[in-house]
Amino acid sequence: MKNLRILLLEDLDKEADDMVRFLNENDYEVIRVRNIVEAESEIKNKFFDAVILDIMIDGKPDGITFAQRINKEGLNLPFLFLTSMQSRAIFDEAKLTNPLVYLLKPYNKLELLYSLELAIESCYQQNNSISFNEESGVLSPKYLFIKHKRSVVKVDVASINYIDVKEKYCNLQCGEGRYLVKLSLVKLKEMLNNDDFRQVHRNYLVNMKSIKEIYLEDNLIILNNLEKIPFSERYKHSFVRDNTIFR
Repeated sequence: MKNLRILLLEDLDKEADDMVRFLNENDYEVIRVRNIVEAESEIKNKFFDAVILDIMIDGKPDGITFAQRINKEGLNLPFLFLTSMQSRAIFDEAKLTNPLVYLLKPYNKLELLYSLELAIESCYQQNNSISFNEESGVLSPKYLFIKHKRSVVKVDVASINYIDVKEKYCNLQCGEGRYLVKLSLVKLKEMLNNDDFRQVHRNYLVNMKSIKEIYLEDNLIILNNLEKIPFSERYKHSFVRDNTIFR
């Protein structure tokens, strides 16, 4: 598991230090910047899972300006505003950027943690997927986001051995455990868009890199961890056709 990386735009040192300390204590990695120039530099050089923006930076609404640039560049990056400004005009301008959350200072610590969960869920349009328990999560093309203690952490999609259907959910079997996502197998496959994952049964997707042996005549796949996965006739033909090892 990896900790989520948060970009914090905050020009006031004491407020920034307090928030960085609090989020670090809850297993978030935080990089704090003081202005838009520093923020743009970090965005270009690092991957962030979410951004926390103070609206007023050195007396100007640069938090809104930076949010507008995130949207203009088409970055799939959830951001939330955290501000002491209670002006209706400022709120209306900020709202146009479609922030996932708008919080007023002084912030409630628990509310901030919940807001980060909501930001991740909303970004990937999988509402109410993280908060139930530590066995459910949100899936993106690269990471599975799951609850760990009071924070959200991420698991590499590459660590998923296989995926199977469980009622209205999909069960993701990873090296670190099993997690549920409230997505259909069709939607999940579309979202992953990853050639490493092949459908071998109407209820199963398998990570090709996790396969140890295949018994075509027995309709059976053995994984590296010795788990057995059924291999249906419906998907066998395309699987064999697309893999040169069988030619």
